[in-house]
Amino acid sequence: MKKIRFLLTPIFICTIIFGVVPADAKVHSATVTIDATSREAWTFFSFSTGKPVEIEDHTSSIDWDLGFQRTMVIVNGGASGPGEGSALILEGVQFEDVVAAPEGDYVPDTDQIATIARGDGWYTYTGPPNHLVLPNDRVYVLQTAAGLFAKLRFIGYYSDNEAKEGSGNITIEYAFQDDGSRSFQTSAQTSVEAKAKLVTTWARLKFGS
Repeated sequence: MKKIRFLLTPIFICTIIFGVVPADAKVHSATVTIDATSREAWTFFSFSTGKPVEIEDHTSSIDWDLGFQRTMVIVNGGASGPGEGSALILEGVQFEDVVAAPEGDYVPDTDQIATIARGDGWYTYTGPPNHLVLPNDRVYVLQTAAGLFAKLRFIGYYSDNEAKEGSGNITIEYAFQDDGSRSFQTSAQTSVEAKAKLVTTWARLKFGS
């Protein structure tokens, strides 16, 4: 595997354009904790199975979407894998308000930096004396290895996030659309509700309220 350096780069800014919510959207949502405690081995996660998967050679497999090792997170695309894995970083928007994957330039991992590490990355390290890893408030919209869409946010880095004990256990919340569309809404959520969220989200992004 090519070595990936995790560097700080300027914050990625994108214009969010939401699609129409189809009535038959099939969305899988969950909050899961990934064991990323190893400093040598990667733990791989698949959105299609909703759990970690065993991968013999991640450089030639499209059966994984995300890889975790301590604070490092890679996608199955670009320098990290053969899939279509890539991401957009959304700032100033709530996870539940992202009702569809926006159009835009989804960025894969490169030899220089993993896409999840762009900008300020997914976490803030507090330094001494506590040396805490705290998730940043942002939403990632991902293309999976198979080119499907998911949205993701990081919840915590510890098995006990309240006490900040048990580091290397990354909890994520995600919604994964398996029907090939961009929608993150279920059929039970009406188009009126979706449109209301779009208007609210756009206004907040445009005017900074």
